[in-house]
Amino acid sequence: MKDRDQAKDEMSERLGQRFGDEEADKSDESDKSDKPDNGDKNVKQDKQTMKAKSDKSAKDYKDVWGSKLIHLPDGLMEPVDNEFDRMKYECDWDVKKERHYYPVVVARGVEAVQEMSSSEFTDAVESLGLR
Repeated sequence: MKDRDQAKDEMSERLGQRFGDEEADKSDESDKSDKPDNGDKNVKQDKQTMKAKSDKSAKDYKDVWGSKLIHLPDGLMEPVDNEFDRMKYECDWDVKKERHYYPVVVARGVEAVQEMSSSEFTDAVESLGLR
């Protein structure tokens, strides 16, 4: 089991990497105050750290990818959800909606739109009842 100083150093290092050195300095100062030793808290922090490390690669994309909120009519959202469920069921790996499915839907959809003429695009909008 880690002693208190090792746990504090690891915490300071993680905070420094995540928020910059100024936050790590603040953490060091707050740790110097007289607090009771709480072994359970260190164990929980270690478990959280391990979970965070395993989830890190899955969540990193949210830090670097742009974000857009889109609104879709229910008639379009239902097939989007149904096809995601199908892909999740049929693929032999863990398909994530935001990480894997949406980028493919958008990329392939944009490819299809790039192939359309303006009149074909207008026809597609009208066939969806959006104009």
